[in-house]
Amino acid sequence: MFARVNSSGVRARSWFVGLVLLYGAACQSAKAQEGFEGWNLEPGVGQAHLVMVVRVASISKVTMVEGAKTDVALREYRFQPIRRLKGIFQRDQLSMTATDLGLGGEDGSNAPPLKEGEYRLLILAQARGQTLGCVSAAPGATTFAERVPLLTGPDDPLVGVVDTLIQVADASSREERATLLLKRLEGVNGLAAVPLLTSLRQRADRAAADERTLRVLTRLLHDHSSAVREGAVDVLREVLATRIKPRESRELDGVANGLREILESDEPLTTIRASAVEALGHLLSLKSDFSWATGLLITQSANARTLRERAAAVAALSHISNSQASGAVLEALAKLPLDEQPAREAEYIRAAVRADASGAERVVLGRLQRSTQSRESLQSEMEWLGIMGSKESVPLLLAAANQPGLSQVDQQFIAWTLGRLKDDRAVPLLVSWMRGNNHQLKPFVLTALESLDSDLAAREARPLLKTEAILPYKLRLARLLARHQIADGYSLATEHLADEGNTTPATLILAALGDARTTKDLSAILEARPDRRWHVAALSGLAATGNAGARQQLREILSNDRNPLVVGAAEAAGIAGDPELIAPLAKLVASRNRQLSVTALIALQRYLAGVGTSPLGLAAAEAENIARRPAIPEMSAQTREAIVSAVSPILLDSYVDYESRQHALAIAKLLRGDSFGKLMADLSEVEMEGSALLIDAQLEARRLREPGK
Repeated sequence: MFARVNSSGVRARSWFVGLVLLYGAACQSAKAQEGFEGWNLEPGVGQAHLVMVVRVASISKVTMVEGAKTDVALREYRFQPIRRLKGIFQRDQLSMTATDLGLGGEDGSNAPPLKEGEYRLLILAQARGQTLGCVSAAPGATTFAERVPLLTGPDDPLVGVVDTLIQVADASSREERATLLLKRLEGVNGLAAVPLLTSLRQRADRAAADERTLRVLTRLLHDHSSAVREGAVDVLREVLATRIKPRESRELDGVANGLREILESDEPLTTIRASAVEALGHLLSLKSDFSWATGLLITQSANARTLRERAAAVAALSHISNSQASGAVLEALAKLPLDEQPAREAEYIRAAVRADASGAERVVLGRLQRSTQSRESLQSEMEWLGIMGSKESVPLLLAAANQPGLSQVDQQFIAWTLGRLKDDRAVPLLVSWMRGNNHQLKPFVLTALESLDSDLAAREARPLLKTEAILPYKLRLARLLARHQIADGYSLATEHLADEGNTTPATLILAALGDARTTKDLSAILEARPDRRWHVAALSGLAATGNAGARQQLREILSNDRNPLVVGAAEAAGIAGDPELIAPLAKLVASRNRQLSVTALIALQRYLAGVGTSPLGLAAAEAENIARRPAIPEMSAQTREAIVSAVSPILLDSYVDYESRQHALAIAKLLRGDSFGKLMADLSEVEMEGSALLIDAQLEARRLREPGK
């Protein structure tokens, strides 16, 4: 690194440099404050090659020549190993520069950040082709004080904490990690608790099932360190959000008192106060008989220091079943400024719907009318009126649609909401928008027309089939017409049946139409011994229209995963509507041919979502519509078990690619059943922390614990 060094006392630069970077710039962009909020040592400890307690033996200046003519003064820090926690180190001393410690370009004229004789914790990782390194650059460890923590001595509580984090990194299950963290937290106070709390937050669902958790977290709510209080209330909020009730309900009383003390105190940090209000809201969903909660939350909803606190207070009030709380929620929504951010307004509306659905609809209708007159954003009002199924909103939405200067986003929300409401009064507007040139709006309008799925919508949309220039849109229009026995799209479907990417949309048109020509025309294609693409396409169209011979051929093809037509046959099976095709389709999920395996998963997802009969077509298998689907096609217990047995190993294997596991999870959501809760629990145990699949599984498990689920 250096061209020439003028001090004979400088040893070779250590092959150890700072913690592996999770964010490349973390070493050089430390925060000015050293509050230790969210201090996270686990990633660094897990990746470190060497972790040890050291004493600063000496600090000396090193002079080197840079550019052959400039003398540069640097410091050399020598550390005496006191206690090794991880890795191998057999020398008497460790010598490091300021750069090695993550200090960047240290000015030798300033006071050093370390003092001789003090104890420090070093967390080091071997550099891989890097010329610069950091001792610590993990998320949350952004300041020098966090990267190289100061210790009171070899037995500082932080030493035991790091030792526990090393065990956590080596643990084989999330439950074991949560248990280790809680065991250490029982005897820790002060800043040493922060890394434990940060790590425990990732396992809140596992911690919620441990009887020690609420007691430990409640104790830490009163810690003198704001970083500890913030960490404790954040973990407590996540634990309560899991909806897992403790064995003894009186444990919730202690939690409630702790949160009440925070909210009635002069706690200066609004982040802590906001998290406390949110935690109280989750607590009230488990136990709501706290006489003081209504008055305190009404005060918070009107007078809290931040908008986040006020929104959280309104959400918490919605969990209290009395007229005073419900009235306060509706009043807070009514008083909300019309230009409030859509996301925050949605929080208020969600709370109002939970507290009083009919009252919420009345208030939201009023807000929609005022927002239209003021030409403010209509997003949140429209979305929730659609969710509530408010027929009274249709005239207001149609009036808003004709407002000059209406934003494109508001147009999209109007189309979406009108589709949800399924009212034919929306047809003229939607058809006029389809005739326009706004191609970004058309997908929303098409979805709305498909959702309406009425004879009027089909008749009015019929002329659009000829004028529409985009083929995917033409195919969707043709399917809408076909569902109402308008055969204008028959030729379009047969013409594009063998197009790559269009076989399924074209097949759905033929299936919906049920035209007698289909069997004759497609059978003639099969008799002519066409190429593979047309062969599969013809089988797909025939099977979807109920042709027994075509379905039998598909079963034969699916029974041999080496058949050259098997991928196309699997795709066709997903929309054929034949339950006898599902068991052989499920077997293909385990194929070592990834294309075939993924195709089989997608086909199962489409079958269970009812793509073949749904007015939404392929969109019926999308996440939003899966959540709304009330039932799945009838099937035997053996077929259901075959599907479960096929997708469960895919879902629970963290080495399987993300796309496959995502489809497997969608299939599990559609199937539900008695084993669904256990499957989500198993997924929560094996899945890597922070992944989208884990978050999805945790949300599903939480929904299962909600009342009435």
